Amino acid sequence: MPFNVIWIVEVFIAFVVALALHESAHAATAAALGDSTPLSNGRFSLAPRRHMSAIGTIVAIVFAMRPLILFPTGLGWGKPVDVDARRLRVGPNFGLILVALAGPLVNALLGFAVLFGLRLLPGYNALQVSFDRCSGLVGGGQLLQTCVSAAQNIAVLRVEQFLFAFAVSSIALAILNIIPLHPLDGYKILFALLPNRQAIRYRDFEPYMEFTLLVLFFVLPVILGFVGIPLNLGNLLVITPAYNLAGSVVGNLVPIFLLL
Repeated sequence: MPFNVIWIVEVFIAFVVALALHESAHAATAAALGDSTPLSNGRFSLAPRRHMSAIGTIVAIVFAMRPLILFPTGLGWGKPVDVDARRLRVGPNFGLILVALAGPLVNALLGFAVLFGLRLLPGYNALQVSFDRCSGLVGGGQLLQTCVSAAQNIAVLRVEQFLFAFAVSSIALAILNIIPLHPLDGYKILFALLPNRQAIRYRDFEPYMEFTLLVLFFVLPVILGFVGIPLNLGNLLVITPAYNLAGSVVGNLVPIFLLL
């Protein structure tokens, strides 16, 4: 089963929710530090339309629609939260760093909290045992559902599947935002850490950074593929680490969530 339509829908919805929480965390942190600009702009909200950007959303759709072998994930970005650094009580540079860190930190904490919460659901331990018996059903879908239904009914499995999608997407969003390119949070952190002259020169490249991200994630892998180099930076830097971290908590259940 190269594609799983249910998983595609779930990871995209999970991305939208994770992104809204991510951007709201920026807004709330800025407000707590003295700048109400994000609140005035309506960025402390769970309404997706206030946070989603056209390019970042398209990227998320593309990553969600990849074949299962490439671990489809809700991975993209939203509109940056505007902050007036002069109003931040802890100082402009340190304040910008704290505001920028708030989004990834909330995503990471929520992602791991959900993963550990999955272990508390009824039938979770029995599902681990069922996986060993059902692992030969590589086609997944209805056959896999029937096989593991003795451990958990399909309604609980679907809830678990979505929660896992949300957790992986949240962790991936946190990792992605370490990259120091606009519109990601790593850009603001690096900008605040650089000396004034270097920070201004770095900011001059801001209009080209989103395009650079697209080249790194989509164009470069194709070019390298033509010369026999199987390098996908999206997988290497973000998706594989996110799934590895999630797998360290849920163990061998990752294939079940992907194939259901």
